[in-house]
Amino acid sequence: MSSDNKIYYERETEELRKKNIRAHRLVRELNDADPEAFETKEALIRELFGTAGEKPGIEHNFHCDIGTNIHVGDHFYAGCNCTI
Repeated sequence: MSSDNKIYYERETEELRKKNIRAHRLVRELNDADPEAFETKEALIRELFGTAGEKPGIEHNFHCDIGTNIHVGDHFYAGCNCTI
């Protein structure tokens, strides 16, 4: 990869800080959701991720920094304590 194509990750930028706070709020809601609230959890996953296929599932104690850069397919499943 040439230096012209590199993507620099500057965590201190205002834009990334806002995206990080948004993601952490959604992750907290997702982790606090009732385990049987499948529709609620699916809606939170769709709001958090860039794209998600049919019936995504995530168990408790999930973590991510931004979320919108995550793209998953149909029947995606993440077990307990997953960090992406």
